[in-house]
Amino acid sequence: MPFAACRRSLRIAALLGLGFNLALLAACASPDAKIYTLAAHGGQQAAGRPVSLTIETVDVAKYLDRPQLVRRSGDVQLGVNEFERWGEPFGSMVQRVLADDLRRRLPAGSLVTTSQTVSGKESTSLELSVSRFDTNAEGVVVLQAQWRLHYRSGGRGAAAQANIAVPPADTGAPAQVEAMSSALDQLAGHIAAKLR
Repeated sequence: MPFAACRRSLRIAALLGLGFNLALLAACASPDAKIYTLAAHGGQQAAGRPVSLTIETVDVAKYLDRPQLVRRSGDVQLGVNEFERWGEPFGSMVQRVLADDLRRRLPAGSLVTTSQTVSGKESTSLELSVSRFDTNAEGVVVLQAQWRLHYRSGGRGAAAQANIAVPPADTGAPAQVEAMSSALDQLAGHIAAKLR
């Protein structure tokens, strides 16, 4: 085979090899992650005297303390999709959005802060524990939480709890996140009722 023809054959083989490698890399590329956040809803604002409150602690169950959305497929089995993720740490997000929901529900002029934005003027602090906040096997979002109010003047309120269920519009992650946002707003309603 003449030298020129040999060089041309080698060039074609190299280009075909490069094309094959690029196709292989494209096939192995993972899909883009979808990033989600809870959103404040805020029910109807209550009338009355302003309240000053800080959400001091939010303790979430360890299985929720992860970057991915969690779904249940049974009583003992949890599932996550590596490409459906929260945009911030779960406990911090719950604390921030709950504060926004409470600001919208409490009487005008109320002060609601978090442990990151505390002003020192709050007369009441809230400790919240979230033991469950995911979908059940039927796809319904379930929020189970306990909380207690502490007063600067001394004393503390009785422990209270809520068990909230919100069915999503469909089985997709965006609908799950929307239902979770609605459940958190309902929790804000329960807490606001104890503050009036």
